[in-house]
Amino acid sequence: MATPARSSFSPPPPHSPPTPTPLERASAHVVAMDTRRKACIDFLLQENYLLTAFELLHELQEDGLVESATKLQLFFANSDLFPPDDLAKMHALKGIDAVQLADERELAAEKAAVCEYELRLAREDIKSLQEKLATPVEVAEDLSEPDVSLMDVETNGEKSLTGNGNAKVLGKLGEKEKLDINCAVKEYLMAAGYKISAMTFQEEVNLDLDDWPDTAARVPDAIRRYYYTFLCSTVEAVQDREALVKVKDMLLEDKEALEAERLSLAKTVEILGKDVKEREKQSQQMKETIEHSTRLLNESRAEITSLKLELESLMANRTLRSMQNIQAEATGPQLESVLISAVANSATESTVVQLDSTSNAALKSPEENSESEVGTAVSEDVIAVGKMKIPPIESGGAIEDFNFVEDILAVILENSMILIDSNGRITSGGHDSREDTLYANAPVSSIESENQNEPQEVETVQILADALPKIVPYVLINHREELLPLIMCAIERHPESTVRDSLTHLLFNLIKRPDEGQRRIIMDACVELSKNVGQLRTETELLPQCWEQIDHKYEERRLLVAQSCGELGQLVGSEMRTSLILSIIQQLVSDPASVVREAAAHNLALLLPLFSNMDKYSKVEDLMFALVCDPMGPVVDTSLRELVPALLAWKKREHQSLSQLYKGLLSRLLMAAQRCPPVSGVEGTAEAHLRTLGERERWNIDVLLRLLTQLLPEVQEAAIEAYPLLSKIPDAVEGGAFFTQDVVKAYVGSNMDWPAFDWLVTDCLQTVLQLARMLPPREESLRTRLCKVLLRISECFGGNTLTLVVLPIFRSASGDDFDDAHMSFRFSNRVKGFKPRTPMEERLASMCVLPLLLAGVLGAPNMGTEELAVYLRELILQSSLKSGAWTPIKNSELIDSVRFLCTFEQQHAVILGVLWELVVNSNADVKISAAVLSKALVGNVDLKSATQQVIPALVTLGSDPNADVKHATIEAFGAVAQHFKDEEVVDKVKMQMDSFLEDGSHEATVAVIRALSVAIPLTTSTLRDYLLNKLVILSGTPMPNAKLARRRERADVICEAVRALDATDLSSTSISNLLVPTIQNLLKDVEALDPAHKEALEVILRDRGGIRISEVLTKAVGGSIGSLFGEGGYLRDPGYLNRTTSEAAAVETPPAPPPQEESGIKRMMRGWGRS
Repeated sequence: MATPARSSFSPPPPHSPPTPTPLERASAHVVAMDTRRKACIDFLLQENYLLTAFELLHELQEDGLVESATKLQLFFANSDLFPPDDLAKMHALKGIDAVQLADERELAAEKAAVCEYELRLAREDIKSLQEKLATPVEVAEDLSEPDVSLMDVETNGEKSLTGNGNAKVLGKLGEKEKLDINCAVKEYLMAAGYKISAMTFQEEVNLDLDDWPDTAARVPDAIRRYYYTFLCSTVEAVQDREALVKVKDMLLEDKEALEAERLSLAKTVEILGKDVKEREKQSQQMKETIEHSTRLLNESRAEITSLKLELESLMANRTLRSMQNIQAEATGPQLESVLISAVANSATESTVVQLDSTSNAALKSPEENSESEVGTAVSEDVIAVGKMKIPPIESGGAIEDFNFVEDILAVILENSMILIDSNGRITSGGHDSREDTLYANAPVSSIESENQNEPQEVETVQILADALPKIVPYVLINHREELLPLIMCAIERHPESTVRDSLTHLLFNLIKRPDEGQRRIIMDACVELSKNVGQLRTETELLPQCWEQIDHKYEERRLLVAQSCGELGQLVGSEMRTSLILSIIQQLVSDPASVVREAAAHNLALLLPLFSNMDKYSKVEDLMFALVCDPMGPVVDTSLRELVPALLAWKKREHQSLSQLYKGLLSRLLMAAQRCPPVSGVEGTAEAHLRTLGERERWNIDVLLRLLTQLLPEVQEAAIEAYPLLSKIPDAVEGGAFFTQDVVKAYVGSNMDWPAFDWLVTDCLQTVLQLARMLPPREESLRTRLCKVLLRISECFGGNTLTLVVLPIFRSASGDDFDDAHMSFRFSNRVKGFKPRTPMEERLASMCVLPLLLAGVLGAPNMGTEELAVYLRELILQSSLKSGAWTPIKNSELIDSVRFLCTFEQQHAVILGVLWELVVNSNADVKISAAVLSKALVGNVDLKSATQQVIPALVTLGSDPNADVKHATIEAFGAVAQHFKDEEVVDKVKMQMDSFLEDGSHEATVAVIRALSVAIPLTTSTLRDYLLNKLVILSGTPMPNAKLARRRERADVICEAVRALDATDLSSTSISNLLVPTIQNLLKDVEALDPAHKEALEVILRDRGGIRISEVLTKAVGGSIGSLFGEGGYLRDPGYLNRTTSEAAAVETPPAPPPQEESGIKRMMRGWGRS
């Protein structure tokens, strides 16, 4: 590539420098390396990276660069910076590792000794087993027989056990018996894995038990065999054996009877199988006969069509010749009158207008009409063809206008009369179905006369079919719908199936991405076409197009497929609905687009009323659950609103029970929670039963609970219809009023067989409780949904069912006692089965079941507010008097349950009434529990209720003489400050906090700061300035006599408050006058400050205060030594402590920049990053 010429304005190139020699390059490289090395050393020492500098010193010494390391050697050899005493202490700390290593070595040696001993025992066991296998010992048969009884043995004048198993006084053991028993005991201990016990036992016996003599007592698993032999020798064992023999005989008899029944059933099955095969053969023969008849019929139709074509061609030629003669003799107006008379004489025949070049040359007129006049001359009646004014055209001119051709084709197609479809029926092209019926019933002679023009019609349809695929692409998308009549007519009348398929494909693909209105137009055309062509052609021509479009990349086209399934499904046979169309919908259910899945749900609901049997119910139920559990809300709403009612109506129409649907719903509910991992992996704890739900599982449980709520009225209807004593109930009683107290008591107090109502107790409520025991407390949305299910149960089944059935079950499940006086023994045992039996189950009940009892059962509208108030008051009173006041650590389950109840606005009046009853109670623990209840209630009430009832209750408790009661209200006041920004409320909170701080109690001070720190992000600027003022005063107040733990606790809460305030929008005055002094006061007491808080305060002070940290730290540390490498330690400037404040400020260069205002979000994010 040629170099471009240099511009005349460019300067001349500079002279290139002389090339250096290799020696000069090497020396320059060495100098550069020394320069960089010195710069690195200066940087490390300047920034106090002493550990890195110390490592660099050792590496330089190892590389032989002693001269470069001189500065580092002098620095670390400085005794002022590194005192020898402190270095000696650090060296002394290294001895700890050696002691630990020695201890670990001793432990390892002990473990090795134990392992060696176990290995020796294992080898001895292997050796004994090998000896037993080499010399097997035959055990006496009488030891293994179950009916052997021990004989009375005289030993030293005393009796042993008799045959009846009564205990007698045994004599003294002999040496041989003692050896056998000892060996058997050792064998049992070794086999059970109690090796240490076996060692201890052998040492206490002081005998060699490894060598057991070969006697009759030496048998494998001796202790167990001795035990079995003794048991088999008792009278009870003999009686049990005789009873088992009788049972065995009865079972053998039953087995023989069942075997005979099985043989008879097998013969019946064989006979039925033969009958089925014969019927299949007959069916196959009938199908073959039908196919043969259809084939003959088609051949006959083809012959008839060919004869008609020949006949019509002859008639067409004759008509053409006559028309040419008329045209040769007549002018334009005369031709028009001739056409009118010809059409009037043959009003029942089809008229075809053909214009060729010869006829065009004969039509001449001085007048030329516009093309729009031709376009408006088309009429739907046959007579209109004769009245249409044909414009004269100049000689040699070609008809090229599309509108003229379209008008002519419209006249031809609208006035064609006869067409034979694929089923052999005579159909009408331009009339309605009633005219078709009259025409089909016409005499054969008239039909034959009207079929004379059929060849010309077929030829015209072929021309139209060939032209449409070429015309459609050049028509605007918004106007393509105008071509639908032509496309439909061509599809309906074309004789070739391949062309019809291509035109049907063109119909479905008329618009690339049709919108809703365009899809509606196309679908209406398809429905009309389906009605015209009949069921057979709909199944063989239209539905295959749906199947081809099912995987199209555009969702609009897949929407068209879903819509066609619902509307064309009404025009096909029942077998096609349950096979092809259902398969198409099944694939659309798994479509990635939510709108397609929603359309699939809608159209499946349209199809279900047309299903003639229940063969496909399982598949439809799976599709319904898949759509109900869809991750998109519109799909779920459509499924619950349309598909579920259609499925229920289908089941009712076929008189089928809904038990299978209910069973599938409850099983999916439990599986959705059970497949999630547990909250804790520690077995035996309550958290091991709780589940950590994912987003999809949480969604599935929620929508399935919505479905359960929707199905409860169906359960109510089924229960009413299946009531055993329905004849005694008046017909006018419906709904929840049906379940009167007498009806429910009759069910509860007897063994009445009522399956539909049993499902509610044994399946529905049990599933609700099982699901509730797997939901952690943070899943409040799902708990609310469970409460809605319970409220729906009370609405459908009435208050008597709630009081007599549901309430006892939930009281039992929560661990409370219930009244079973009106219950039968069976129902009472069923209710008692829900009661927790272990402490872990009781904790689960308080955590998971109690919230549902409070909000869903006792809080039901038809239960009455008194029941909830009594239960809640007794719950708080009893727990407070029995276990002390409520605290978040000890009573977290009860607090969470009450907090969940407070989320229901309709229960606030009841809770507030209970709150004031607890406030006026004389017990201090009850009052503290009332304060906890107030805190739970604050975040869920409005401002009016808070100012009129909650805050006065807190003020009353805050004025109590008991210090614990007063301190318990501090967190509640913090919650008030967090949720309400009204100035009057804030002033009350400030006044109450001042009263707490005036007490001077350390606990009250810490609690006030912590409560206000939590409320800082959501409260007003007034309360923030109030807290800042208190922090300045508290941080500047020394605590000389306080313990270090208390100083640290107070410093920690103040630091947390400062960090919370730093994340908010503070004014510059508040920062300079309040925030910065607070931080400086905190940094003065370094001993009480946590390192993490110290680092955070340094960052805040640098960002907010704009001053050097070293100044604050130096003033705060004073004469303290500090750490070895930290600020204020040995490496500080020795003369810096003696400077005054003015001198220190004079040294600062450049001066500190003013504090910059930052956005609240930026400070909040910075605060989170530090935490």
